[in-house]
Amino acid sequence: MTDHVPKQSRLSRYVGMSKLEKYEVLQELGQGTFGMVFKARQKSTGKLVALKKLIVHDSKDGFPITAFREITIMKQFRHVNVLQLIDMIHENSEDTKKPGFFYTVTPYISSDLNGLLNNPRVRLTNPQIKCIMKQILHGIDYIHNQHYLHRDIKTANILLDFFGVVKIADFGLARGYHGPAPVDAAAGAGGGLVEYTGLVVTRWYRPPELLLGERKYTTAVDMWGIGCVLGEMYKKKPILEGKSDLDQADMIFRLLGSPTPENFPNADVINRNGVNLHVDYPRTLESEFGAIMTPAAVRLLSGLLTLDPRKRFNAAKALESDFFKMEPVACLPEELPKFEESHEQDIKRYKEEKKRANESVGSGRPPNKSLDHSHYGADYETPRKRRDLAHDNRWRGERRGWGGNRDWNRDWGRDWGRDYSRESGDYREYRRPREFHGGRPWQNQDYRDTRGHWGDGPHANGGQHRYKRNPPDRTSSSLYAQTEKTSLSAVKDYLIDKKKEGGADPSAKR
Repeated sequence: MTDHVPKQSRLSRYVGMSKLEKYEVLQELGQGTFGMVFKARQKSTGKLVALKKLIVHDSKDGFPITAFREITIMKQFRHVNVLQLIDMIHENSEDTKKPGFFYTVTPYISSDLNGLLNNPRVRLTNPQIKCIMKQILHGIDYIHNQHYLHRDIKTANILLDFFGVVKIADFGLARGYHGPAPVDAAAGAGGGLVEYTGLVVTRWYRPPELLLGERKYTTAVDMWGIGCVLGEMYKKKPILEGKSDLDQADMIFRLLGSPTPENFPNADVINRNGVNLHVDYPRTLESEFGAIMTPAAVRLLSGLLTLDPRKRFNAAKALESDFFKMEPVACLPEELPKFEESHEQDIKRYKEEKKRANESVGSGRPPNKSLDHSHYGADYETPRKRRDLAHDNRWRGERRGWGGNRDWNRDWGRDWGRDYSRESGDYREYRRPREFHGGRPWQNQDYRDTRGHWGDGPHANGGQHRYKRNPPDRTSSSLYAQTEKTSLSAVKDYLIDKKKEGGADPSAKR
C-alpha cells in the first residue's frame, strides 16, 4: 500500500523564514513594478539593511516568478563586488487565503552610481574612476564565469558602499547563460547557443545587437552596458539618450560610425526591427571623448563600445587594458572619499538645488550653501570635511603623526583644525595641522579638526599624535549577521514545493 504524503499547510511552508519584527523599518526608499524598498535596521546587530517588498500579483502563485529567479540566482553568488542576499522575510496576510508578503533583505548600501554622478557635490577623479571601474569589471567577470547574464547593467544598479566597495545589484532580469564562459582574455564572449527574450536592458544601455532584434545574444550585452557606464562617469550624464529604440540605434551609429560588413557583420541578417542601416555617419567617439578622457581611457571605451559583439571586450580583456596600468593608477577602495548618501531618487532634489542656485546667481543673491563644493572638493587635492564618518563607530587603528608629509600617498596640502581668518571674519577648517602655529608647537586642545574623526594620544616629545580611525578590513556585507541559513533553507523548500505543484521550473522562462 502506498503512503500518501499530506500536502503542506499554508503556514508550514514558511516555517524558518524571518519575521518583519526582527527589523525596524526606518523609511521608504522607492517604489516600482517590483514592489517597495525600505531602509531598515536589523535589531539583533544594529546594522542597516534594505528590504524589498515583493508584489504578489496572483494569490494562486504565492510567489512572484521574477522574484523566484532573482532569489535563486543571488543565493549562488559569493563575491565582494556582487550584492549579497542575507535574509528572507515572510509576513502573514490578514486574509488566510492569501500567501502574505515576502521581503528580500540585503545590506543597505549608501549610494548608487547614478545618484553620485548627478550629485553636484561629487566629482570623480581619474584614480577614483579607475577604482570603481576595476571593481565593476571584477564583479561582472565573476557573474559571467558563473554562467549568468545580468541583462540590466546601468549606473542605478552599480552601488557603492561606505567602504568604497562596488556592489552590482538588481538581478530581476538575470538568467542562466548557455554558452562558453569568457574565462580568458581573448576578445569576444562566446557565441550564443539558444534564444532569449529581447526585452531586456534599459534602452540607454542597450547594445546594437538587441536593438536590431538578435535573440541569440551573449555576455557581450553586459559589456556594452559597462562601456556606457564608463563614458557616463566622465560626462556625468548618459552618453546615449535615445527617445525610442530606432533613435537609440541611430545615436549609436552617429557615435561609432555607419555599420558596415567589416565593423558589424550580418547586421542586415539580424535586423528584425527595421533599424535604418543605410546611413552615412563618420565615427566621432575619439573626438567626442578625447577632450575629457585620456587616450588609454578612450581605447578602453572603444573596446567596450564595439558594434560587433564578437569583437567587444569581455571583462578579462578589459581588465588587461593599459587604462589601469598608466599613471595615475587606481586608488584603493578605502581611499575613495566618504561621499554623502546619493541615490537615484535624490536626482530630482539635485536638479531643484541646481535650479535654485542658478536663480540665485541671476538675481545677485548669494548661492545656495548646499551646493558649496568645499564640503567635498572638486578632486582629491581639495580639502574635504569628513563629516560623513561621524555616524560610524567602527573607525579605529592607524596612527598618524601630526607632522606627516603625506596621507595615503597623496599630498593633502592643507592644515587641519580651526584658524581665524581676518579676511572673512570667521573660522576656517584646514586639512592637516601645521607643526607650528603662532610660534608655538601645535597643541590638540587649542586646535582640533572639529569633526571628531581623529583620536588623541600623547607624543613622546610632547604635543599630540593623532589616530586615524580606519575602517576594519572588510566590506559592508561582512558586517552583517551571518546568512540566515534557516530562513534561506525555508525559501528553498518552499520553492521546491511550488515547483512540484506547478510541474515546470518557472525559473527556466527566458
